[in-house]
Amino acid sequence: MSVLDWVAKWADYSPQKIAVADLESGEEFSYRELHLRANEMVHFLQEHYKEGDRIAVLMEHSINLIALFSACQRLGLILVPLNYKLSAPEILDQLRDCKPSLVIYSEFFSSPISLIKDSFETITLADFNHQVSSFTGKEFPLLNEINEELPIFLFYTSGTTAEPKGVLYTNKMLFWNSLNTTMQLGISDEDTTLSILPPYHTSGWNIFVTPLLHNGGKILMLSKFNADKILYHLENEKISLLMALPTILQMISKCEGFSKADFSHLRFIISGGEIISKEIIKQWKNEKQVDIRSGYGLTEAGPSITSLHQDFNITKPNSIGKPNFYVELDIVDAKGNSLKNNQVGELRIKGAVVTPGYWNNSVATKDKIKNSWFYTGDLATRDEEGFYYLKGRIDDMYISGGENIFPQEIENVLNQHPSILRSMIIPVKDDVWGKKGVAFLETNQEISDQEIREFMKDKLAKFKHPKEFILMTAFPITGFGKVSRKDLKRLYLHQKQNSNF
Repeated sequence: MSVLDWVAKWADYSPQKIAVADLESGEEFSYRELHLRANEMVHFLQEHYKEGDRIAVLMEHSINLIALFSACQRLGLILVPLNYKLSAPEILDQLRDCKPSLVIYSEFFSSPISLIKDSFETITLADFNHQVSSFTGKEFPLLNEINEELPIFLFYTSGTTAEPKGVLYTNKMLFWNSLNTTMQLGISDEDTTLSILPPYHTSGWNIFVTPLLHNGGKILMLSKFNADKILYHLENEKISLLMALPTILQMISKCEGFSKADFSHLRFIISGGEIISKEIIKQWKNEKQVDIRSGYGLTEAGPSITSLHQDFNITKPNSIGKPNFYVELDIVDAKGNSLKNNQVGELRIKGAVVTPGYWNNSVATKDKIKNSWFYTGDLATRDEEGFYYLKGRIDDMYISGGENIFPQEIENVLNQHPSILRSMIIPVKDDVWGKKGVAFLETNQEISDQEIREFMKDKLAKFKHPKEFILMTAFPITGFGKVSRKDLKRLYLHQKQNSNF
């Protein structure tokens, strides 16, 4: 039995303990049952595929998908979770890039398959399960040790700022990320998480799913997002750990039953992807006695890279915290020289949690990984106490009137206004300034440009002030739940052309 085969290990240690349950279907698997299902998949897959082959999946998170992960790990196959919210041509582009040996798809997503099936071997999830079931009861095959250097996942980046790239995620990354997460949060086999994130993003696997498999915990799955259902299960299933974006936490807090819900078992909520407001942190702490821990990670590293201890939520606002135990961080200038505290530069990461590179893209790999450091493309600073702060993406920084401007710095100020729920600064071309900032504001009431400018006057230099303010009732959201800068810019340009702004 491989030391990295956590499912098999817990099937031996605690065979009757529930490993994963689907809250919508009611189906649940013990660790032994999950191990046996993965074993059946191993028997089927090893007859047709070899180490290094890609198995692409177009399906929501499920018990079967977790079993497939375990089977792929045992055989050295690479699991490629596809973003089912993409268009068929976009999915086809990713498949052409990774060239999978098999595409397994849920019947719910059969529409894009019509464009794909002529180019790739495909099978429905129902048919796959039927063929796998013929191996029920077969002994566990003798397998090689799981190679820590082999990729287990191929994640395609979201493409919100650039063309998606396939990120290799190895078994070594899996182990060290789990160790970092476990040490920060004290995870044990007593913990239960509610998995609500999609499987096509690293967070859907590696924030809590794989760390809990490592620790013998319990994973409850809710594949379709519904704030009221999340609220119900948080209380009734005695969830102890939850990963949720600020948008989701805001939606849950607006549910009718929130004020009366008992979250006494909820040890931590982990939130990332966007800066979380003080208001959300205070609401969950004051009303529900639940601590929210912010953090930072990305598809190419971790995703458990930094963590902000809950004791510093208020005293270190907007910080992403300090590096996790087995991670090195540095901030450098354009020449790669390390910068001092309070200087803005590019954040780079070193450690066993860093990807070996991009699939079929040596140019991007060499551009991002230099002397074992991964260059994130994120601008950051570090204060005198070692706390890190993001300033935005290098691509998001813009020059207006000769001055460097960081959107996130402006957003942090705007978000302090009591009428502004959240903000997003988008740079656009300008004949006078070169580029100008356009502020999109999600508000809870009408506010004038003059009021906003007055609010910013003593908090930001005037050259940093956005030139336009656009009030919205809701922002466009990506499939992962983050605000889409691309869609906001597209909306602005479209409306500008039609003279509606």
